[in-house]
Amino acid sequence: MLTIIIFTIGIFIGNNVEQLRVEKLYTDLQQQDLAYQNIVTESNYISYIVSLKEQGENINCNTIKGNYYTSITNLDDSRLKLEAYINNAKVKEEEYARLKDHYANLQINYWILANRIDNICDGNMNPVLYFYAEKKKCPACEDQGTHLSYVKAKLKDEVMIFSLDAEKEGAIKLLTQRYEVNQRELPVLVINEKVYGFSSNDEIFSILCKNGLDNKEVCN
Repeated sequence: MLTIIIFTIGIFIGNNVEQLRVEKLYTDLQQQDLAYQNIVTESNYISYIVSLKEQGENINCNTIKGNYYTSITNLDDSRLKLEAYINNAKVKEEEYARLKDHYANLQINYWILANRIDNICDGNMNPVLYFYAEKKKCPACEDQGTHLSYVKAKLKDEVMIFSLDAEKEGAIKLLTQRYEVNQRELPVLVINEKVYGFSSNDEIFSILCKNGLDNKEVCN
């Protein structure tokens, strides 16, 4: 009888723990989804004011770029929190993984915005697309990421780096087709519409400087 009681209590506790875990996941997912929706709204607003500028409205470029930098910082912070949750969770929840894909697509929107702002504001934002794959398919991708992190740390807002999983579908696949990424060895970088393979931080600095980067510390 004691064994049955203990077994029953164990099932009860287990079910309650699982219920609490599910409720927490649902709450976390709602919070992440709200953060994502906020960033989508920010992106739409920036696209709106950029379109007004493109139509000749007198909108200060510093205002546009300031809004852009604030919003993309929010995007990076929220995306990193989501990825940290997915990586630390015992089970990769399907809804979180789907939301991660949404964030990847949102990066493309910000890459497009960076190019548009560059065109109308001479922003020298230097957008860089970085196509990668998991380590076993791209042994050099981890090193490429390290070089890009150094470039970003050195140049800060003078360069905008967008990392995309080359194996994803949807909008990312359209970009991989446009730049013939699948016909090249990963990693692949796209800078000012030119395609490059693995590049060290010094090589990236050199490319950016030739494309108009005005930074005396890295451009000799």
